[in-house]
Amino acid sequence: MIQASSIEELHLKKACVTIGSFDGVHTGHRKLVAALVDSARSQSIPAVVITFFPHPAVVFKQIGTPFYLSTPEEKAEQLSNLGVDVLISIPFSLDIASIPALDFIRLLRKHLGLTELVVGEGFALGKGRAGTVEVLSGYGRSEGYSVTCISPKRSGEEVVSSSMIRAMLQTGDVQTAATALGRDYGVVGTVERGDGRGRTIGFPTANLDIWPQKLLPSSGVYRCISELNGKTYLSVANVGFRPTFTENKNRVFVEVHLLDFQEDIYGRQIKVQFTHRLRGETKYPSFEELVQQINRDIQIAREL
Repeated sequence: MIQASSIEELHLKKACVTIGSFDGVHTGHRKLVAALVDSARSQSIPAVVITFFPHPAVVFKQIGTPFYLSTPEEKAEQLSNLGVDVLISIPFSLDIASIPALDFIRLLRKHLGLTELVVGEGFALGKGRAGTVEVLSGYGRSEGYSVTCISPKRSGEEVVSSSMIRAMLQTGDVQTAATALGRDYGVVGTVERGDGRGRTIGFPTANLDIWPQKLLPSSGVYRCISELNGKTYLSVANVGFRPTFTENKNRVFVEVHLLDFQEDIYGRQIKVQFTHRLRGETKYPSFEELVQQINRDIQIAREL
């Protein structure tokens, strides 16, 4: 897959194009991208995805807390796996947002040879979101491209969306989030040295240094599948502030105990996928009671 950071650096003769943030690359995104790729293949032309980073919502709402369902690298990998030929990740800004829809379309025609624009219901682009599906279809008749509108993917009665999945994760509902995503929600982090308390009570943990803008599930204990060096391990992870050990609430920790595993893995990268929420995070009056609870958590994780 070809990757670029601007439309202007490319010069394609023809292309099928879609535009969106694609945060998380969930089942709704996959439905849209599948339609894009199928159409591009039938015409023997490239399937092009135009996306943005930062996310427009982060810029407009000045969001400073963890927000993203996928890192830019994860998003690129997921889109490549879906068959996308070209990914253009545009640095989003208020200046980009102020470009009129027709000017943006003409940029696509000039540099990408836009022949078909594939979008979802409710899509809009350009200054003031004036480029609705209806408006873009009208432009297409004069500018020489077609517009294909794809119906949304639903989970029950609700349309699958990145904001819906964020809300699920913020309540710890990783199982419903997995259904909407089409996979278990996961994070990737490098194992850093912690205070070693887990090892002293018989449960060594991998303390993960995770991209600070990545959204974490709500505080609690989770059953996970962890991937390290191409192998997977059943795991139990604590997401939160470690209230039994500290009153410090300035940082959320992700600590993962890999079951039946004893190696030193400092500095290595682990992918952790959250499969079930076992319980909320609790402050225990003694280490002994914490150890008893961890043993119960491990037993439940093994049984699920």
